Amino acid sequence: MARSRLPRTDCFLGIHFDFHAGMDCKEVGKTVTPAMIGRMLDLVKPDYVQCDCKGHPGYTSWPTKIGSTSPGVVNDALRIHRDVTRELGLPLVVHYSGVWDNRAVELHPDWACVGPDGEPNNKGWITGSTCNLSPYTDELMIPQMLEIIDNYDIDGFWVDGENWATLPCWCDRCTTAFTHETGITAIPQSPEEPHWRAWADCHRQVFEAHVRKYTEAIHARKPSCLVCSNWMYTMGQPHEIRVPVDYLSGDFAWKWGTEGSIREGRYMDGLGLSWNLMAWGFSTGDEEMGGWTFKSAPHLCQEAATVMSLGGAIQIYDNPQRNGHLTDWHQDILAEVARFARARQPWCQGTQTVPQVAVLHSAAHLDANRGGNLMTMSANYPHGGVVGALHALLDNHCQVDILNEQGLAERISEYPLVVIADQTCLPDSLKAVIATYVQNGGKLILAGANVATDFAELAGVTPRGEKQDGHIYLPVGHESTAVKGPWQPVALAGARTVIPVLSQQEPGRNDTDTPAVTLHQVGAGAVLAIHTALLTHYGLTHYPRSRKLVGELLQLLQPNFLVEMEASAHLHLVLRRQQNRLIAHLVNMGASYPTAPASTFIDEVPTLGPITLRIQSPERPTRVFLAPSMEGLSWEWRDGVITARVASAGIMDSLVIEAK
Repeated sequence: MARSRLPRTDCFLGIHFDFHAGMDCKEVGKTVTPAMIGRMLDLVKPDYVQCDCKGHPGYTSWPTKIGSTSPGVVNDALRIHRDVTRELGLPLVVHYSGVWDNRAVELHPDWACVGPDGEPNNKGWITGSTCNLSPYTDELMIPQMLEIIDNYDIDGFWVDGENWATLPCWCDRCTTAFTHETGITAIPQSPEEPHWRAWADCHRQVFEAHVRKYTEAIHARKPSCLVCSNWMYTMGQPHEIRVPVDYLSGDFAWKWGTEGSIREGRYMDGLGLSWNLMAWGFSTGDEEMGGWTFKSAPHLCQEAATVMSLGGAIQIYDNPQRNGHLTDWHQDILAEVARFARARQPWCQGTQTVPQVAVLHSAAHLDANRGGNLMTMSANYPHGGVVGALHALLDNHCQVDILNEQGLAERISEYPLVVIADQTCLPDSLKAVIATYVQNGGKLILAGANVATDFAELAGVTPRGEKQDGHIYLPVGHESTAVKGPWQPVALAGARTVIPVLSQQEPGRNDTDTPAVTLHQVGAGAVLAIHTALLTHYGLTHYPRSRKLVGELLQLLQPNFLVEMEASAHLHLVLRRQQNRLIAHLVNMGASYPTAPASTFIDEVPTLGPITLRIQSPERPTRVFLAPSMEGLSWEWRDGVITARVASAGIMDSLVIEAK
């Protein structure tokens, strides 16, 4: 019996296959059969399949009349995928490498992205980046995409190798367009030179035009065919959505994947489009010596949990063998992960965030500090404050969303606490919104050596001397924690000192008269300012005493949070609403053996407990339960507070509170 067809944006679980066909492929599709694909679908039961079409080498894995077919294609595996998925009523999406196309550059050298030296810009690991003003989009990419639609009636494109493969291009087309647009004739050669931001902005606009062109062409040919440009409008490109892509997606790193998923999911969830994140099913401890091997089910379940808990869809990447064959035992592991996901789907899909803490991720700051392309950050890690703030808050059991300027300006009043960490170049209009928020009773944490300059009046301080580098110490009870600079000595101008800089590690004995943390009452609200890179530093170190210090500062501000939780710092709290339900997801970030540069795999996630949650609830709930196990919970309601005690949490358990 055929399954009901699901719209791509309503899907919850997908499986992704691509293998970037190239000259090394000799027998592409030889062993691909309907039975092999059917076995995978029967075991894993995904909502959709995403299979190979054209990878970064630029060769297709199917017989194209446009462009270059891999010389090793002996059987049309794409046709078999299409026939089997159509029979089962499943959407079929294809992986298509866009900007990155080695073969196109080989055949058309004038299509290549050009470096400042006039040579193809392929000196890094991206070896075939095309110029977005070249004929590539019109003469190869779009015709080939329409050919796929016409021949295979596919349901979507997941376009890879896009913003992160879009490099600055110094060809005559690009330099002429830049001068025509800006009037600037002195073309910058590096991020250190004048006009680099304008140069990068011009490339971003050209890239958006490239995506708009092929998206509109696809929609015109088949309106129901959905389009995603991998990593577009995510944290590496946090700008207003201007291109009519249908959903957002990205494949987070093959190792330490949860570090990427917990930040990207919290940002993508606030943009108003359907979204998913892709976990690599395989990884390596060392790219040169380790070799690639498949992850364990607990490893993949933990990565899936970080996505599902935020209301996103999860897809998992399995790399077929070089002839297209799907390794049998990989499917067994994927089936176990799928059962884990399906058991939690009823309490994840279709949920909305509960606004508690908003962390600002500024496009203006990112653009002012951007490096070589539209996705990769420059060496000074300009979104490090966002990541560090997120980790420090999550490790203190806060519910956190990440918003860009537009999102924060529109929704700031919904949040009891706003955090801005090491963010520069903010527009005056946003600063005015933030000041009004505090005046009306909002709580604000500002962090970084720039606070005394960029927010002097709001923070109630002024700079005192030059910024400093090096380590300083901050008191944490009778102990202290180290923070690496930069930090800014300040003078009080309405604020009061909360924590001083220590000259060495012993509070009391080593106190100085230099404030490290200040508190300023502004109207009905308060601004707590940290004049060091404490939060950025925490993201790079995760010092336990720094985590404790952030917890103490939160207690000082006392934002009116809906939920308080007592548990291990390795247990993250995610609050969601679903109709008449408040859901507190408990996501276990622990591992049985510490991950490290030479140990990146997880084969066991130990349970964490006991856990106590106190939830504000003016009325007694009609039902409280722990999903999916439905056991291990005791609770009571008294004086408008639910006190719930969970014996232990596995990889992901969900406390579900139902009201009338």
